[in-house]
Amino acid sequence: MSNSSTINFKRPVNNPLKDFSGPLILFLVAVIALIVFLLVTVRVQRVEGTEVGVKINNLTGDVNVVTESGTTIYNGLFNSFHILDTTTQRLEMSADVSRGDRRNKDDLRIKTIDGSDVFLDLTINYRLRLDMIEEAVATSGLGDAYKIKWLRDYSRSVCRTVFGEMTTEEFYDSSVRDDKARKATEELNAELRFSGIQVERVVAEKFRFHPEYEERIREKKLADQEVEEQISKAKAAEQNQIFRVVEATKKKEVTLASFDGEMRKLIVGADAEAERLVKSAEAYVIETELGADARFYEREKNAQAILAQAEAEGQALTELASAFTGEGGRTLVKRAYAQKLKELKVSGQPYTLESYTERFSHTQEAAAKRRRSDTE
Repeated sequence: MSNSSTINFKRPVNNPLKDFSGPLILFLVAVIALIVFLLVTVRVQRVEGTEVGVKINNLTGDVNVVTESGTTIYNGLFNSFHILDTTTQRLEMSADVSRGDRRNKDDLRIKTIDGSDVFLDLTINYRLRLDMIEEAVATSGLGDAYKIKWLRDYSRSVCRTVFGEMTTEEFYDSSVRDDKARKATEELNAELRFSGIQVERVVAEKFRFHPEYEERIREKKLADQEVEEQISKAKAAEQNQIFRVVEATKKKEVTLASFDGEMRKLIVGADAEAERLVKSAEAYVIETELGADARFYEREKNAQAILAQAEAEGQALTELASAFTGEGGRTLVKRAYAQKLKELKVSGQPYTLESYTERFSHTQEAAAKRRRSDTE
C-alpha cells in the first residue's frame, strides 16, 4: 500500500482595483464631503409677491435686493437671506392691552394748547418703500428694528406735537382731528424719508380725559348744547321773521304791480278815449267846416240865382210894365179877361127857406176861386 498525498496549489488572482484603491477612496470621500458641504451650506429661499428678499454677503457686506417673486438659491455659509414684508402694516398704540405689539397701556398722552390732558389711541398705517430697501436695511438693520427704532418713536413725538396744537373743545370736532391727522402724516413722511418708511395714514381713534375732567366737560357740553339750541331757536325765529317780511314784501310788490298795471290799463284806455274824442272833435270840426262851407257856397249860389232871377223878373216886369203902358196894355187886359170868361162855366141851384127862390148859389165857386189863385 502506497501512501499518496495531494498537494493543491492556488494560483494568485490579479485585482485590477488593488492599485487604485487608495486614490478612489480619497475621491469618494471628497465627493461625499462636497455633497455634505453643499447640503449644509446651500439654502433655498422663496420670495412671494408681497415680499422682498434681501441677500447679504457676509464677507464683503454687499446687499442684493430681490424684488421679483420666485425661488432663490444661495450659499448659507457666505451669505444670509432675509424676507421683508412690503404690504401696508399697522402700528397700534392703544389703551387696550389686547391691541398693538405691547401688552400694556400704550395710548398717547397729549397736553392740549389750553392745558388739558388728553389720552389718544393712534394707529399708524405704513409700508416699506421698494425703492429704498437698501436704505431701510442700512439705517434700521434687518427684521422689525425699523418699527421700534424709527417709526414708533417718531410717530409718538410728531403726533404729540401736532395734536397738542388743538384745544380741548376741538377734540370733539372730527373735521379738526382729521386735519391734524393729515398734517401728522405729512410731517412723519418728511422726518422718515431717509429710513425707507412710507406712512400711509395716521388715524386718531378714541380719546379720553381724566374722569373728573370728563364730567366737567360733559356738563359744559350739555350747557353748550342748551345755548346752541336757544341760538338755533332764535335764528329760526329770525329766519321766520325774515321770511314773513319777504312774503309781505312780495305780496305788496304783487299788489302794487297789479294796481300799477290796472292804472296803466286805465290810463291807456283814457288816453285812447281822449284821442278818439279829439279825433272825433277834429272830424266834427272838419265836417262842420266843410258843411258850413258847402251850405255857404250853396246859399251863396242860391242867393246869386235868386238875385239873378229877381233881377230878371224885375227886368221882365219893367219890360212888361212898359208894354202895358198905353193902349196895348189895355188890349192885353181885355184879351186875358175874355179868355177867362171863355173858360168859365156857370151852374147853380135854387136855395130858399120858403117855398120860393130867394138866392142863387154857384156850385163851382170854390173851383173858380182856385183857378183865379192859380192864374194870379
